[in-house]
Amino acid sequence: MVKQWPHTWQPPMRKPWRVEKYPPRLFQGSEWDEASRDIWDKYSRNKQKQTSYEKKVNICRMLSSVLKPVHPGYMFLVTGSTLNGFGTERSDLDICLLVDDSNATSRDEALEHLKRIKQTLENDPSMTKRAELILAKVPILKFRDGRWDVEVDINCNSNVAIRNTHLLYCYSICDWRVRPLVTIVKLWAARHRINDAKNMTISSYSLVLMVIHFLQCGVSPPVLPCLGELYPDMFSWQRHVLEIDVHQPPPEYFQSMNNQPLGKLLLDFFQYYLQFDYSRFALSVRLGTKIPIEECQLAQEVNNGVRQKPLLCIEEPFERTNTAYAVHNHEVFGRITAVFRNSYSELKKTKHLSSIFKRVPQLTFSRYQENEICTF
Repeated sequence: MVKQWPHTWQPPMRKPWRVEKYPPRLFQGSEWDEASRDIWDKYSRNKQKQTSYEKKVNICRMLSSVLKPVHPGYMFLVTGSTLNGFGTERSDLDICLLVDDSNATSRDEALEHLKRIKQTLENDPSMTKRAELILAKVPILKFRDGRWDVEVDINCNSNVAIRNTHLLYCYSICDWRVRPLVTIVKLWAARHRINDAKNMTISSYSLVLMVIHFLQCGVSPPVLPCLGELYPDMFSWQRHVLEIDVHQPPPEYFQSMNNQPLGKLLLDFFQYYLQFDYSRFALSVRLGTKIPIEECQLAQEVNNGVRQKPLLCIEEPFERTNTAYAVHNHEVFGRITAVFRNSYSELKKTKHLSSIFKRVPQLTFSRYQENEICTF
């Protein structure tokens, strides 16, 4: 029997995860104890707090209460980092608009629905600030909530957003090291300005997939399994989104035999992507391995009328498209890899987390480095 959500469904007003002061295995009496402690402390300071979670849930509830009388067929669901375990205090609120339980909506139809919402919300200036439609491949209505000053992104019938929220949540609870490692990588990337798809760098979603992929096949034994292969029915594209509880855990918890400390895992993360052959392979969390670029659909994206081949390919686990299609500029990609190289060198030398968060001069890239940087 298909689970039916009422149009006002929202996640419960509770904290979806619990974090202790220090995990029992954080300190191992190794040279990485200080870095591991600093990673955990930085994660604890920046992770999404209970109050932020409640604000975001309330925003979605209020949007639903305002919009439902005007648009009775609309359902608003919280997705993304608010629920998947990887949220920070700076994370936006992602909302998926479902229209009449539809599984497919054209881009033009999505734009029309989002325009209707925008017009309705603009009738109450206290609710929204600076509302704008982003005409991306997946259109987004973006605005800042007028009551709690939270950035809100609404998409229309992006069922993949619900599916990957559930998948990432399950990965986030497989091992206690996953959430702090993802959070540190996101904060590090933002610090070095390589965390913005609009500027041809790496989106937060792509960074999360990079960490998960690394933990699946960049260390031995692996820290994370391939959940899609272990539980194909649970993470099947054929499963209706209304059957998905985004906080439903896997039937069995994975117990990793890998005991590497957080600090060493972070160093190995940098090393793995410095040695990755981007010219031949894409990252696949779906399969827990590297796959030929050709198997990642839409590996080439049209930019300014010219079809360009991205320099970084990360397979979306459900749509199997490239989540990193924006990374197609050689100079920008060279800057990204230079940041990876510099951070790897600093962390290996100092074993201090602070060394990779220092402000550094703008790292540059010259064309003669292209072959080296794109193939490693």
